[in-house]
Amino acid sequence: MPNKNASSQAAWALLTEGVVSARVEAHRLKLLLNRAQKLVDKSEHTEHLHQVAGDIILGVPKRLERLEMDLDRTSLALAKMGESFLEARLPLHDKNKVDEAVQPAFGGGSSRYASDAVNRLAVRFLLATLRDGPHE
Repeated sequence: MPNKNASSQAAWALLTEGVVSARVEAHRLKLLLNRAQKLVDKSEHTEHLHQVAGDIILGVPKRLERLEMDLDRTSLALAKMGESFLEARLPLHDKNKVDEAVQPAFGGGSSRYASDAVNRLAVRFLLATLRDGPHE
């Protein structure tokens, strides 16, 4: 019987890859759409273009915005689902590397994981407690 946990991890990775790829393509479409909008705005025939294709000119950006929102929501859900899996797999020093890279760029604050110095202090305290008994 195949390992169900490994299967769900692979499925999560495939879903994440698909959503990320779709989000990149949506971004590329948005760039093309912005370029097309600029061409319409600069055209000598802007009024005529809006008469014959106004529903497209106004509708596509709204639909694309909804698509981007759906993809962002799905990406966030997948990130939250995958967080516990990835945290369980990574050693503490790798988690610290991630926090040190992400927090200054996206919000600062103290690290979610203890630094090496705090870890060493905690180990010394626990060893002393085991050796000498609890402090009153």
